[in-house]
Amino acid sequence: MNDFLGIEFDEGASKRPSFPDPGPLPEELTRVPGFIGELTDFTLATGHSPNRVLAFSGALAMLAHLTGRSYSDAHGTRTNLYIVVLGDSGIGKDDPRKTNARLAQRVNFSESIAEAFASGEAIEDELFKCPSLLFQSDEVASFFGSMRGANKAAKSMSERIRRLFTSSSSEYVLRGKANKEGPVRTIMNPHLCLFGTGVPEEFLDALTQHEIRDGLFGRCLILRATDQYSAQAAKGHVAFPSGIISVAEKLAARERAAIESGVFAISEVPETPEATALLDESRKSFMRLRKSLAEAGLVNARAQVVRMNEKIAKLALLWAISENAESPVITKAAVEWAMLFTVYVTKWMLFEGQFHSAEGGFGLLKSKALASLARHGGSLDRRGLIRSLGCDVGTLNRVIKAMLVAEEIDSPAQVDGKIVYSLRNE
Repeated sequence: MNDFLGIEFDEGASKRPSFPDPGPLPEELTRVPGFIGELTDFTLATGHSPNRVLAFSGALAMLAHLTGRSYSDAHGTRTNLYIVVLGDSGIGKDDPRKTNARLAQRVNFSESIAEAFASGEAIEDELFKCPSLLFQSDEVASFFGSMRGANKAAKSMSERIRRLFTSSSSEYVLRGKANKEGPVRTIMNPHLCLFGTGVPEEFLDALTQHEIRDGLFGRCLILRATDQYSAQAAKGHVAFPSGIISVAEKLAARERAAIESGVFAISEVPETPEATALLDESRKSFMRLRKSLAEAGLVNARAQVVRMNEKIAKLALLWAISENAESPVITKAAVEWAMLFTVYVTKWMLFEGQFHSAEGGFGLLKSKALASLARHGGSLDRRGLIRSLGCDVGTLNRVIKAMLVAEEIDSPAQVDGKIVYSLRNE
């Protein structure tokens, strides 16, 4: 398939991965004018391990957080985002979180930043006190892990995280226990943003088919950050530029006033005719994509793209606010960037998600082996493969045999004295 959105897949490929690796995030997609760009540059200039993808993602999350109950487009879209950035240890995951926390403190809005939630009920309680929350965590794999399983606590956490995402433009009724005494407690337009980071293997290798299909994975923007091998002395004492402070102060003050008074006003951001036309074409292409995936029987992939159109709308709105927080307008440039960024993220999520279609046990281990091969350019030696799987030699031999029988890999080859396994190219 090759459509307006540029998502391609091989409808007949059932023996090996159908979605290609899109490669690293293009740097031009991390450049957004105004607030996001300025905060990205500030994080890069002051952090100890500058990383562009991480700095940009943190800035995007911060603006999404600050604008939650202040802006929407003509269709009621809000700016709440769940952003997950994966990268190896030591690449600077702390830098954007520290910048965001410091900025929130600078504009007297520290209570809106959370670092941990013990349960789904705890999330509700915090949002009832502060309806706009930015949850920042370096343990995103553990956070998602707390939502796995059939126990009541796991189901409760997962259900609330998913329901809060879709309740940002409506009234959210708190759990029955919280309303046991006194009047029913509700949160008007709850705005929960997530900025989580973690190690790729810990997050992706534990991913299950159920998580992909229940909608949580599809609600997220999942990115990868590669090591840029740069380091500098952290500059936590450097003052924020006046442009960043001016925007953040106004947005934070507006939200604080709304929390204190219980009354808040939503500013509807207009679209230019060119932007409207492009969004309309994007929606039509999105529906064609969903239909093609359904017809091809790619259930997991369809679940991952189902919110693609919503993400484009959210991101175009954020571009407009970043560019001009006083009088934002959704332009053609905003929509073009939002589309390109969403398409890239979706391609990478589809690439990773295709390896996690088996539930537990041997099937999951085989999927993990395919993922490891793909991440290493399609080939990996025996030692590297056994390390990535963390299994014994006997189990590795079973996995290799299963992949050979399924014609997912070529026969092993000898390269520089090592046994190398490669994904089959048909």
